[in-house]
Amino acid sequence: MCEKYNIDDKTRFLVLYLDARLDVLEIAKIINRSKKTMYRWEALTKNGEDVRIPKKRSGRPKKITEETEHNIIQTVKANPEGASTKKLAARIGVSRRSITRLLNLKGYKYLGIKINYDYTEDERTNRVDFCRRMLADEGKLIYRTFFSDEMGIELNQAYKNKAWQIPTEKIRKKLSAENVKLDCWGAISAHGATSLEIYKKGMKGDRYRQIIERHKVEMENLYPDGEFYFLQDSHPTHRMNEDWIVEQQQMRLIKLPKRSPDLNIIENLWPALKERVAIDAPTSEKELKESLLSNWELLTRPERMQSFFEGLHWRYMECVGKGGQKVSH
Repeated sequence: MCEKYNIDDKTRFLVLYLDARLDVLEIAKIINRSKKTMYRWEALTKNGEDVRIPKKRSGRPKKITEETEHNIIQTVKANPEGASTKKLAARIGVSRRSITRLLNLKGYKYLGIKINYDYTEDERTNRVDFCRRMLADEGKLIYRTFFSDEMGIELNQAYKNKAWQIPTEKIRKKLSAENVKLDCWGAISAHGATSLEIYKKGMKGDRYRQIIERHKVEMENLYPDGEFYFLQDSHPTHRMNEDWIVEQQQMRLIKLPKRSPDLNIIENLWPALKERVAIDAPTSEKELKESLLSNWELLTRPERMQSFFEGLHWRYMECVGKGGQKVSH
């Protein structure tokens, strides 16, 4: 009867409790509701409240409507790279914290993008040829080559941005009033490394030649028999000095294939160096330089280099096996 006339359970409860004077346990069996619910409805009724009228929920009001949720998710799907919480908050008018909470509930995380190189057939062939050359003669070139490269670091980014702390006693980091960006050049080999060159305002042709001349002696000292090789990538400054390196400096040059940072072992060293500098948390240009130099010396000790170069064999073999496609590094 009740289902026929679409009478809801709360109305049935009131009729049975107030008019029929039935016990809540009897009513629970009739309308198939839990005893806990029946006792709650009884308490509300005795308090003069109408159980049929929904109570206003306490706590914070919902900040994002369903329509807004839909707009946020669609925006993220349409442009995942450009949809930062800052931009979404400005565009939609909702706090960044609320947007982050919503996206996390939906399974989204703001993570780094994995870059996949789409190599041409010629590029893949060049990468395979390079790896085979380095692996020839039991990997002789791997152990006699200086792998060189540059990297940049900013003072106001050379620190840890997370730490274990008590919420009421938050750790605060004071940034330098004048931010400083330094560039570094170095070369590593299985026998050791050059000292770290630190400079400003990018790599220019004259500076690169001066750096090579200054550090050539260090390379020669590490390989007294004179048989060592020098590897560089296809940076414009490097390319314009190829003939000078071979003809004027009498160095055996190895050119890294284009778009192949995964084949240059020094690329593994830069993140480790930045990590150690961040632990030191320098607050001035002088402290940043000191941290770079001391940690470079520590990381490039010959005994530490061995594991780097042993793993290089497998990396080059993997590249050959994958037909020149990118390998993890």
